[in-house]
Amino acid sequence: MKCKIINVTLITKLFIILLGDTLYASSLPETNDFHTYWYHNGAEISRFELEQGRYGEIHPGFAILLFVTEPFHPDKQVKADFEASREKSIPVLKLNAIKRFNTGIYDYSMMKSVFTPIPDGNRTSKKALKVSTTRQDWCGHLYLQYNLEGDAYNVLQHSYYEKEGDRSVTLPSVVLEDEIWTRIRIAPHTLPSGEMEMVPGSFYTTLSMIKIGAEKAFAKLTKIREENGEEVYNYSIIYPSLKRRLSIRFNQNFPYDIMSWDESYPDGSGDNTKVITTKARRTDTVMIDYWNRNKTTDIGLRDKLGLTK
Repeated sequence: MKCKIINVTLITKLFIILLGDTLYASSLPETNDFHTYWYHNGAEISRFELEQGRYGEIHPGFAILLFVTEPFHPDKQVKADFEASREKSIPVLKLNAIKRFNTGIYDYSMMKSVFTPIPDGNRTSKKALKVSTTRQDWCGHLYLQYNLEGDAYNVLQHSYYEKEGDRSVTLPSVVLEDEIWTRIRIAPHTLPSGEMEMVPGSFYTTLSMIKIGAEKAFAKLTKIREENGEEVYNYSIIYPSLKRRLSIRFNQNFPYDIMSWDESYPDGSGDNTKVITTKARRTDTVMIDYWNRNKTTDIGLRDKLGLTK
């Protein structure tokens, strides 16, 4: 299916420099204007080298963060495909976050989509309208979805596993950890800080098979200096009851691109339980009209970005 972005020009620049057999993602478009950056350049795709904690060990893999604007029907909470729907739509920043990693002989495939309204003079909501998450491995699969309705999130979950089961719950519209990633890209100065109730990220909850709900969390935004001397923002979240910590590092200047993250928590079972740390480090970033790059001749773009076929 062909995807579209609101107000994107017919000819979209591909910000890639080809040098011999190596592809180097160029610097992102040089603009401080939100509208120009997100509506005229395509989708921002970043690949991350992943060290994923699972079963008490670290497993290699990769992650993708794909950010793109879309017209979103706020009542149906779906992408507005038809002209009549687009008249009622609002612009959102969508994140598709993907993880691929192997655990021994079998593999994991995880993806979540986050839909966060882009504020304007008449619309100031910061809350994600919808989050949907899937997890697949050789044992089975799971689907989890949050929908904002009024002051609550309606949550629906279907799973192969009895412990997770098929369930539906309603949660107060507290902060979702999943929406932190889009809020960083839209307006990092609005990130919540201090003590609060927060729903842990869906990748974590589905892997840990914990009960869906809000947990007490402590969050703060600070500046840190990387090993190369560069100053970046670091947004950290600590969940005392889960013994879990998440840190996301991103550019302190617009477009606030995400550079790395790490996540620590107890993992394993019985005597093998120990604190492990999942890490992700960005290796490539590109702005590209990926929905137009679906021909066999485009497969080389995956290889050159370090993605498996």
